[in-house]
Amino acid sequence: MKTLSSPNSCLQAVSILLLAFSATSCAQQRGGPGMPAEAREQIHTLFDHHAKIHRELKLTATGYTATTESDDPKVVAALQKHVKQMQERLGSGLSVRRWDPAFAEYCDHYAEMDHQFTSTAKGVRMTVTGRNAAAIKIAQNHAKVVSAFAAQGWSEHDKKHGSVTR
Repeated sequence: MKTLSSPNSCLQAVSILLLAFSATSCAQQRGGPGMPAEAREQIHTLFDHHAKIHRELKLTATGYTATTESDDPKVVAALQKHVKQMQERLGSGLSVRRWDPAFAEYCDHYAEMDHQFTSTAKGVRMTVTGRNAAAIKIAQNHAKVVSAFAAQGWSEHDKKHGSVTR
């Protein structure tokens, strides 16, 4: 181990530690590591082929049920993989799209919702139930944003979507 003898070397060491701490702290505030390449690939496939996606959204008193399907086997596989990947990511405490208020809010309240995922022959069915009034509104808002993604594709991708509790 090297001994730091001069004030400058001590200052450099402290600066390096602060820089490392800041980088770690920022990563934690953003919700952890970035999206893995495989997850990005599924998302891009869905945006690229949004015109092949059929989504039916039914808002309920406690949340929503959405059936998202396609006749294209490649899109069906991407839908099913995407939902599983997001359940794993959000269920482990990581987040997505922290820059988008609707997604930041959804990630922050994810544990206040029950998520039931079912594969269908042509895609997925998701039933989300909020455990409190705020979680119900947040779940429904998220469902509407995802419906806009399916309808609009890439033109909707870079938009910020409003939160319902902030």
